[in-house]
Amino acid sequence: MSEKTHKPTAKRLRDARKRGEVVFSQDITAAAVFVMVTVAAWLLGAWSLELVRALWQQATSPEMLAQPGQHAQALWQTGLHALCLGCGAITGVALLAGSAGSFFQVGGMAAWERIKPDLKRLNPANGLQRMFSSRNLVNLLKMVLKTGLLAGLLVTLIASHLETALRLGYAQPGAVLKVGAHLMLGIFGWAALIYVLMAGVDYAHQHYEFMKQQRMSIDEIRREHKDNEGDPLNMGRRRMAHFEAVYASLADRVRASSAVIHAGNQAVALQYLGETDLPRVIARGEGAIGAQILKVAGEALIPVTTDIELAPLLYAEVGQDMAISRALYKRVAVVLRWAQGAS
Repeated sequence: MSEKTHKPTAKRLRDARKRGEVVFSQDITAAAVFVMVTVAAWLLGAWSLELVRALWQQATSPEMLAQPGQHAQALWQTGLHALCLGCGAITGVALLAGSAGSFFQVGGMAAWERIKPDLKRLNPANGLQRMFSSRNLVNLLKMVLKTGLLAGLLVTLIASHLETALRLGYAQPGAVLKVGAHLMLGIFGWAALIYVLMAGVDYAHQHYEFMKQQRMSIDEIRREHKDNEGDPLNMGRRRMAHFEAVYASLADRVRASSAVIHAGNQAVALQYLGETDLPRVIARGEGAIGAQILKVAGEALIPVTTDIELAPLLYAEVGQDMAISRALYKRVAVVLRWAQGAS
């Protein structure tokens, strides 16, 4: 079999999608979750600090310090309420972001073949091959690069805030929390940028690996074309039979016509059976069929005339076996009178 060096066809990609094989990057989903959680933490920061402050005030209130046993249950309920509100909001945002990140990559897709048991996955040889594959090597390099960037970011930001941190020993708790929150948001913001950049790199790599895996050989392309279009020999025979049937019926219609009007590559055969009937188009065509109409009309001695205005109008406005419209009565009548006088 020839080498697989050709791009996959649209059908190959559709079949792969049905099997659940699509371009998918876990880093895109992770980046979406991280970015949205960071944005949520920024927007809900004041609200979260208010929850913590209220909890701290209750835990250090004179009533709690004087009689902790009597107020412990109330403190526990307040703490549980604050935890559920804070964690629930962040968890909800993370779930929505993760779902959106996955959906926008693959869309709505249900591939049940992906969950079918496959004994080949238990083959140790295949497992070792996947473990030491070039894809896993690239993934390892990306993970090391991402870890290095995040570590460098953390060290740089902490080092730039050391002097500020030393001054906080004499500051009020509110100021300490404010500086700490500002530092955390800075770390998370720059980390989100790193996640987004690495997600773009990972998606490009996953797309390259997917298209490489779906490459086709010239034999596969020919086989697919044959399956879709059929055997070329049979196709030629069917096309010939179709044209023979068309031209056979076309010849009978032209021989039964009263006149033929043509212009350029378009030809229209008209039939008029008398005063009790309306003129109608019984054959029409352009290109090869138009040429065939003129040829049959010439052999059958059917009157043929050229009208560069009427022929295109009849071809465009009147279908086969349809009577002509009132707007064309006079012009068609002139042609039919000429044809009757010529016959």
